[in-house]
Amino acid sequence: MKKFTCFMIVGVVLSISAPAFAESRAVNISIGSIGGSLDNAALRTIRKVIGFAVGTGTVDKFIVYSPRVGSPIPIEGGLSACAEAGFGTSNRKFNAFIQELRSINPKPGTFYNIELIASCK
Repeated sequence: MKKFTCFMIVGVVLSISAPAFAESRAVNISIGSIGGSLDNAALRTIRKVIGFAVGTGTVDKFIVYSPRVGSPIPIEGGLSACAEAGFGTSNRKFNAFIQELRSINPKPGTFYNIELIASCK
């Protein structure tokens, strides 16, 4: 009976901490202006990095949240999207993609955020 109780306690602890072991296999990307002009060179570079990742299979799912047909388009432009790792993509390859995104430094006046998530919604 003691073994069964210990087994149940360990099972509960592992099930509670399972999300802590989950991998980040997707990334939310957002770039926009905080008043003034948007750094279009940085936006083009982000699009090229994402396009290359999609073309090589590093990113399997790419969802654009904004701009989108039928929804309001920010005057300054920008991008809000999610990129998810491909089925056969190694963690090393996806992490290299994220590092390439993080290496982009837009000019002042442009915000740029990268957030790791478990998957695109």
